[in-house]
Amino acid sequence: MDRPAFTRVEIVHPLWSGFLRLSTEDDSAMHETYDVRGTYEQSSWKLTIVWQTWGTDTFFEFAGLYVQEDILRTAPKIDQIFGVAIDDQRFAARKISVVVPGSDYDVNLRLRSSDIPTFGQVFVAREYDTPNLPASADAIVDLGANIGLATVFFGLKYPHARLLSVEPDGGNFAVLVGNVAALGDRARCRRAAVWTRDGQVGLRHENDDGSPLGAWGVQVAERPDGPGSVADCRTLGTLLDEAGFARVDILKIDIEGAEMEIFAGGAQAWLHRIGFIIIETHDRFRPGSEAAVRAALLPGFEELAGSGENLVFRRRPG
Repeated sequence: MDRPAFTRVEIVHPLWSGFLRLSTEDDSAMHETYDVRGTYEQSSWKLTIVWQTWGTDTFFEFAGLYVQEDILRTAPKIDQIFGVAIDDQRFAARKISVVVPGSDYDVNLRLRSSDIPTFGQVFVAREYDTPNLPASADAIVDLGANIGLATVFFGLKYPHARLLSVEPDGGNFAVLVGNVAALGDRARCRRAAVWTRDGQVGLRHENDDGSPLGAWGVQVAERPDGPGSVADCRTLGTLLDEAGFARVDILKIDIEGAEMEIFAGGAQAWLHRIGFIIIETHDRFRPGSEAAVRAALLPGFEELAGSGENLVFRRRPG
């Protein structure tokens, strides 16, 4: 098959929008609508056009769309987005869809919520992308999955792995289901809290002083703090059995302090099934959590360099 003579790219410019034809045989470029020509230089994310009559334009690629740099300078920060204008009318905005860097995968984030800093931790600071991650993984479990961003990170990094996302909060869980849907049937979501027993457990949405914890900080408690604050709870062993996971290559844990109970009692019943653990501990409101995790893990796991707010452990060989 003959090689096409050009590639076609979509452009957004402060003065015009449309398509450019970039030659595959030399460095010539042409605007389809105005028949203006020039030369181009292109990297994986940057496109520079030197026009014969318009001067020079630099564009940056966003999920297949090239946006002129002057537009990007005026783009609003996400914490400043409250609404949009459509046909001169203004409408409130509650969610935004963002493309995961380096992919075509998009996730929904709730504006003015903890979803925004969570996205920053996972996909900007890349706190789960420790160099000690296994080279391959067949089974990955995300405890305290929130809206599924860590699940998406691991699902993209390990495209053949089966994934289990566990999240007790109803609002978070609804967003989680949508965010992991494009991973297909290899991703399974379970609305539940991991706990020391099977049954039901309370969810706390407020601190002891009555201030809201927010979607980022829903905590498990034996008694609920109000109507509707009850969720199913399961031991990790039960969750693995229900999902059909005999072994887990990567276990991510961020369960807002419940790690203290999980690791202080009964962890040996399931730890032999785990190969690698990345966990955030919460001594700031559950003193002793980190010590409980280390006491349970260090006999059979080696502690590796931490990543962001997370501790990292790998099963010792043999």
